[in-house]
Amino acid sequence: MVRKSLFLVLLVVLTTALAGCGGGGSTSNVNNLWSDVPGLPQAEKANIKLPLPLRLVMQTLVKASASDSNVDLEKFDVVGYTTDMAPDEVTGYYTQERMSEAGWNLNDQPGCIGGVDAAGAGGGMCLYGRDDGKQQSLLVILPARDDGSNKTQVFYIRFDGQLSGN
Repeated sequence: MVRKSLFLVLLVVLTTALAGCGGGGSTSNVNNLWSDVPGLPQAEKANIKLPLPLRLVMQTLVKASASDSNVDLEKFDVVGYTTDMAPDEVTGYYTQERMSEAGWNLNDQPGCIGGVDAAGAGGGMCLYGRDDGKQQSLLVILPARDDGSNKTQVFYIRFDGQLSGN
């Protein structure tokens, strides 16, 4: 219950913050998942684009955690996959332990938060950060059920730069 409440509060805050955001920004679709992100078993690369509302949420999220105004929040990399797994199975796969072993080492990131509705369509999100001493990276994993195909679309969104006060 606490996780659902936290997710709802986060969603309300982000939605409210979007009221002041413009619709601009550019995403760069990458060809493959990055080498430091564990691949989801049985997932297939898909030519899907990050919807505008999700793009705005990502910009707002990073803007809130950026250390200064020099971070280019308009640019981030996105790659999309589809899977037969349910959204909650996707968030269950990306555990703190698995991501830590892959180098995602910032302890102040929440990991995965489930967001399954009564119909099981769900969504949720995962948020992980890393700092290799040269740059910081923020990874957001967004699974969402696609009613048209009965598959789960999984968006991996990555920002690189100086994202915190460190």
